[in-house]
Amino acid sequence: MKTHQHFILHKPYGYLSQFVNNQTKRKKKMLGELYDFPEGTMAVGRLDVNSEGLLLLTTNGKVSEYIRSKKVEKEYCVQVDGVITQKEIDLLKKG
Repeated sequence: MKTHQHFILHKPYGYLSQFVNNQTKRKKKMLGELYDFPEGTMAVGRLDVNSEGLLLLTTNGKVSEYIRSKKVEKEYCVQVDGVITQKEIDLLKKG
């Protein structure tokens, strides 16, 4: 039986929430540059490149799929710069 590993990472601003760059023309910062993760490590969900925060990583695709499913309730906290209008609040509520 394969032993899986799980990680909690604070994704810095400017990094993609992935390990493989599918765009050969642009050099993007990838999560694999932050640490020597084992082969097959994947992000559970994602954070946009221009955001930062807690990101779960795993080598177990079944765990990733389960956490991303609607079976697991998720709650997100967002901090923004500047003044936010009701329109932006409504957009955030919709995802």
